[in-house]
Amino acid sequence: MRDTDYAYCVARIRANERYLLKEKDLTELLECKDYDSALQYLLDKKWLSDKGEISDCIKYQNDKLWQLLNESVPDKKELDILCAINDFSNIKAAVKCHFVGKDPKAYYVQPTTLNLDELTEKISSHKFSAIEGPKGECAEESYKIACLTENGQNADIIIDRACIDEIKAYSDKKSNSITGEICAFLCDTANIKIAFRCAMTDKKRDFTESAIGDCKALSRKDLVEAVLKGQDALCEYLAKTSYSALAEVYLTSAAEYEKMCDNQIITIAKKSTFTAFGFDPICAYYYAKLTEIKSVRIILTGIRSGADKSEIKERVRALYV
Repeated sequence: MRDTDYAYCVARIRANERYLLKEKDLTELLECKDYDSALQYLLDKKWLSDKGEISDCIKYQNDKLWQLLNESVPDKKELDILCAINDFSNIKAAVKCHFVGKDPKAYYVQPTTLNLDELTEKISSHKFSAIEGPKGECAEESYKIACLTENGQNADIIIDRACIDEIKAYSDKKSNSITGEICAFLCDTANIKIAFRCAMTDKKRDFTESAIGDCKALSRKDLVEAVLKGQDALCEYLAKTSYSALAEVYLTSAAEYEKMCDNQIITIAKKSTFTAFGFDPICAYYYAKLTEIKSVRIILTGIRSGADKSEIKERVRALYV
């Protein structure tokens, strides 16, 4: 499909960008005196259709986002990459819940390309081949590992690695695009987190090589070798890369690391501001809306729990507009 086939889609996305919350909106939301007045503020902004639980508010916005993209994007398969992390998370939930005898529905996340009712049935009846492509392969492998080792962590790394490798493959295919750049960043930063966890828990070579996936701006080989030499060696290696600041932050605060990653994705997404055609503006809007939703959730949760306003503000992400 040609980039020009996205002309109408991009125009519709640009029209919807006008309704994204701005920094001043989050500031005013944060100043609301209580949870009920915060919900009323969002109602007045037409961000909500009704007052309810935080989960209901988030679901409402997520559903609206996904409906807009499905109605607008001419090639629906392009949306698959936006669901990759959720797809593999749902596979992980299905496998782990099957072992402990729980219903995975409470752990499933949207949006997803998977039919979740079918996923539950396929995992429980061991019909892994019925799950298309790498997702089915990693589901079967993680299930077998869990059976053999009775170790959920070993099963997790197979699914996490498959997710990273799928996103990396997409980033290679779209290497000259903003979407490809975001995907590459997601792979690298996910691998950095895994590397630190392996180093901090003194994981051996087999585990580390299985856990760390393909990288874009990092050398996978050097990353693995640094982990095996310990946390100091890992920090020394990362200090020489473009991720030095992120790595330094991870050592002090995993939450701040996640915030910096989210903010960097928005920085990358903003490069599409003057792009008239193609999938990049759609991807940028998707992450812009996800960041907005996450920030509202942080504020509502903080207000409801009585957290200090300054502490809530520190966790709020940078916005697209």
